[in-house]
Amino acid sequence: MNPIPWRIRAAISRHFPLVYHLAVNLFGRHRSPGYWDARLAETWHLRTWPTKNALIARHTPLDAAILDIACGNGSILRDLKARGYGDLSGLEISGYAVDRLREEGFTMYPGKAPYLPVPDAGFDAIIASQILEHVIRRDVFANEIKRALKPGGQAFFFVPDDCLGPIDEPEHVVQFNARTFEAFLARHFEVISIESIKDENFSMPILFGRVRPKNTYKPHP
Repeated sequence: MNPIPWRIRAAISRHFPLVYHLAVNLFGRHRSPGYWDARLAETWHLRTWPTKNALIARHTPLDAAILDIACGNGSILRDLKARGYGDLSGLEISGYAVDRLREEGFTMYPGKAPYLPVPDAGFDAIIASQILEHVIRRDVFANEIKRALKPGGQAFFFVPDDCLGPIDEPEHVVQFNARTFEAFLARHFEVISIESIKDENFSMPILFGRVRPKNTYKPHP
């Protein structure tokens, strides 16, 4: 039994999420590549995001070079490929996922946020789906995304909308709401739009932020 009452743990999780995250993940077991290898192998065909996929496709032309960061089982990449996109890349910590998605024809980069081992100015669009809430050094992460975007490129961020903080998901280091999400994005990017959505396969609310580096021309509408 946990000696700290749930109400106190919940307060710490909400007001000091990084402290809570570090305390419950003292030995870092959730962040090892082996952990993600096993988790993805067990759930390879279970997670698909049709609403997210439609939003990404709505805002990108078919010839766009797209990178999906922490792409997991590659469900977004596979959906885009089925829609006719051809220049698709993923970045993933799991060697299992990297190997399997390479076999499916995607360009894959082994690695994990905040640093992105990808070319400078290599992508028209970058997807960060359900990853920002996992990243401690988020300012570094945002700068890496800006480095990897082509001039006029754009990025798509998806995070849980005021839910799934570290007390619910120990791998999470922060819980965003609309205000804090917009404030973070605006510090690094020109914010095009922010909206709360629900993917048709999941009940949790999701914040969708569409951004571009400041002082660039407008991307595909």
